[in-house]
Amino acid sequence: MKTPAQVAIVEVGPRDGLQNLSQFLPTARKIRFIELLAESGLKNIEVTSFVHPKAVPQFRDAQEVFSGLAELKGIQKTALVPNVIGVKNALAAGATAFSFVFSLSESHNLRNVNKTREESLIELSGIQEMLKDRPGISLRVVLSVVFGCPFEGQVRIEDTLYYLDRLRAMGVTEVILADTVGYGRPRQVREIIRACRDHCRSFTFGVHFHNTRGLGLANVLVCLEEGIAVFDSSLGGLGGCPFVPGATGNIATEDLVFMLEDLGIASGVNLDRLLQATRFIKECLPEAALSSSLFQAGLPGREGQSC
Repeated sequence: MKTPAQVAIVEVGPRDGLQNLSQFLPTARKIRFIELLAESGLKNIEVTSFVHPKAVPQFRDAQEVFSGLAELKGIQKTALVPNVIGVKNALAAGATAFSFVFSLSESHNLRNVNKTREESLIELSGIQEMLKDRPGISLRVVLSVVFGCPFEGQVRIEDTLYYLDRLRAMGVTEVILADTVGYGRPRQVREIIRACRDHCRSFTFGVHFHNTRGLGLANVLVCLEEGIAVFDSSLGGLGGCPFVPGATGNIATEDLVFMLEDLGIASGVNLDRLLQATRFIKECLPEAALSSSLFQAGLPGREGQSC
C-alpha cells in the first residue's frame, strides 16, 4: 500500500483525554481548550461524550459545552455516544457528527457501556433510524479492544471480521479500530489492519492507539505504511479507559504531528499553536500527567521552551 501524503487527525483530548480525570474541568475552560485546538488547525475534534453523568461525571456539562461552541465554525465537532438516548441529547445540543462505540469483547462492552454486543448493535440500528433523514450528519463506529482485551485476552481476528460484516450489512462506512488499553504491537497491528482492509474494502478505516506500553507511534508508522489515513490522538497524551485499571493515555497529538512532519506527511496542524494548547491544559490541570515527549523536551533547537 502507498503511504498517504496527507492524513486526518481526530483530536480526542476533550473527550477521551478528560474522561479518566477525577478533577472536573470547568465548562468555560473546556470550551477554551477546544477553541485553542481549532486554532492549531485541527478540523475534527471529539468535544464531549453524551453518557450518563453518574457513569462519567466529567461530561455532566456536555450540552453546555456544545452550546458554548455554537460560534466555532470550520471544524467538525464530534460527540461520542453509546446509545439512542445519548444521540437524542446530542442532537438537542446541536451535534451533527457522532462516534458510536462498542467493544469486540463481551466483558469489556458490559463494563464500558453496560450492554451486550448484540444490545449495542440494536442501539446502533436505532441511531441510524433516528439519523437517516437528517442532512449533513456523519456517523463513525469505534470498535474497542480490537488489539486485545484486559478481561478476555487476545480478540480473535475471526470475531473482528464477523462484526465488520455485521456493520457492513447495516450500511456503516467508517470504522475506527481502537487499541483501547494499549495492547497493540507493530507486527500484530499490521496483520490485523491487512486482514480488516482485505475483508472490507468498502470501509474507510481509521485507528485509535494508546501508548500504554510505549508502542503507539510505532503502531502509527505501521498503519501509515498500510495506507491508513485517519488517526485519533489526544493533546498531551491524556486519556485512558475509566473502566480498566491501569489503562493510560492516548498517543500525543504533538508527537504524532511532529513525526508526520518529519515524514513529509501533511496534517494541517501548526505545532507552535498546538503546544500553546498543551500549555493551557497543563495550567488548567497541573496534577495531570502529560506524556507528550515533544511537550516535555520542546522542539529541536528550542529545548526548554515548551512549558
